[in-house]
Amino acid sequence: MARDLYLHELIDIVGQGQYDYMTHAGKEPTNAMPDMLTLQGTFFVCAMGGGRWPQVVNVWDVGERGWEGWASNVDRLNLKRRKAFYGEWWDEASQWRTGGFDRLCGAVPGSPSTPEIAEKGIKGTLFVHQLLTVRPGSGLDYLAAVTERQAPVWREHGHEPTGIYEVLSNQHEVVVIWATSIAAQTRLRASRDAARGLDATPGVEADDRLVEWERTAAEFVTGGDTHLMTPMPGTVYGPEDWDEASLDDWLRPGSTNGS
Repeated sequence: MARDLYLHELIDIVGQGQYDYMTHAGKEPTNAMPDMLTLQGTFFVCAMGGGRWPQVVNVWDVGERGWEGWASNVDRLNLKRRKAFYGEWWDEASQWRTGGFDRLCGAVPGSPSTPEIAEKGIKGTLFVHQLLTVRPGSGLDYLAAVTERQAPVWREHGHEPTGIYEVLSNQHEVVVIWATSIAAQTRLRASRDAARGLDATPGVEADDRLVEWERTAAEFVTGGDTHLMTPMPGTVYGPEDWDEASLDDWLRPGSTNGS
């Protein structure tokens, strides 16, 4: 079978344009073009998770044809773009974005394809986005360790990988994306702190395996960041809709939110 390829985009957003831009990404004409890019997911960086804002992350599926499909997309955007390419979508998109950065990514064994995500019913209301720098040439070894050692432990904490990717434009970056929830991410973070002796909250159980994984990761990882992302409803692994909310939810004494 052809290798699963994905286009990973970091988009710099104008003001509060993330909502309109994410909706607009779903209307990108390639979504309806045979053998062209289709939107797997679009997210905005959640401010409480750290990271640059306002920013949107897009993941585009290159399709079942692998490198042949990639070639068709390059051909569309290369010399043919000036005379035979749509402009209205791009003109409208420019209202909400100022630029971005693309990474072509290749899935590794253990990374689910878009159809597999749909078939398994993998869903998340919060996503963990890891864009990491590793020792040059060690990306595949690191990602094999993610699949074999990190994923089973994180899965027990309510985190399911949706993308385990080698960045193909250099030898020192990887991308790993996890579907989860606020409650599951909170438990994982508290359990990690407890294992390091930094949290003694009643009911929080330390999981030493989380710290053991970080020691393993440190053998490969030299930099990068982990961010939290809010998914656009209606994507293959996104929720059905936005949550209902009112400012009163946070103004009532003793009120709590997050699930």
